Formats: sequence, C-alpha cells, structure tokens
Amino acid sequence: MFKFIFDLATEPLGLPIDWYYEWILLGVIGYIAYLIAYDKVGSLYHGDFISGRAAGSFFHWIIRTIYFIVMWAITYGVIWTGKFVMAHKIQVDIGICSIVAVAIAVKIFIWIKERNKLVKVSVKVENNDNR
Repeated sequence: MFKFIFDLATEPLGLPIDWYYEWILLGVIGYIAYLIAYDKVGSLYHGDFISGRAAGSFFHWIIRTIYFIVMWAITYGVIWTGKFVMAHKIQVDIGICSIVAVAIAVKIFIWIKERNKLVKVSVKVENNDNR
C-alpha cells in the first residue's frame, strides 16, 4: 500500500533531459533514497523507537519519498541551471567577469585603506607656551 503512494508521488517527477538519461538518474536517485531509508529505519528499530513490520514499512516509505523528492529537486535544479548557462553563455560570462572585477576592485580598495593605516604615524603635538 505504501509503495502505491510512493509511486503516485514520484511518477510525475521527470527531468528535463533525454528519457534514457532520465531513467538512469531517477534509478540512481531511487536507489540512494532506498539505502538512506533502509539505514534510517534500521536505526529506528535499533533505538527501540518503532517495532513491528507495519511501522517499519510506513517509516521506510515516508523517509524514502522525502529523500527521493529532495534529491530529485536538487538534480532538477542543477540540470535546469546547466541548460540555462549553456543557452546564455555570453551573458553568464559577462556576469561572472563583472562579479570578479567588482570583487578585485573591492579587495584592492581594502588593501589600499589597510596600507594607508600602516603608513600613518601618529604625531603628538604639545603646546609650548614659552614662545
């Protein structure tokens, strides 16, 4: 029963890539989610937080679904970002170069200010009334 709910939740989750790459990536994500859920439920059993097959199955599928969706969202975001960067190479390059130029200018400005503080010598002037 819980597998049916897992399948309903994860069936519409696709990736914006070719179908064979999508199947491979979703298979890897599913396997990683399975391993994490298996480990977490095992820890729950060993810690005496749960007992029984139904509770173990319930928590396994809940944990597996959560991790699957989180890993899918991260993978989707990375693929979408990669496709966006590839489609807008020049704009991305200009943006990165602008950020680097601003960072270098700020570093130089801070370095000059720090250097000027080191060069300054405090001079103590005393009033001499004997003139």
